[in-house]
Amino acid sequence: MDRRSWYMPAESAAALAQLVDDLHFGTRRPKHEVLTAIVAVAGAHRAEIEKRLSGPSDL
Repeated sequence: MDRRSWYMPAESAAALAQLVDDLHFGTRRPKHEVLTAIVAVAGAHRAEIEKRLSGPSDL
């Protein structure tokens, strides 16, 4: 296991926390497994992420 700190907008952090909680309580899987699955799905959709990041910034 590894623990990291990431800086992100509060809204994004809240959305991620809510997603983790929803999946954790819905599946009863440990939160580290939930985060592993979220990262795996994000990795599988890397092209979509790159496309979103190449557009206008939401900042």
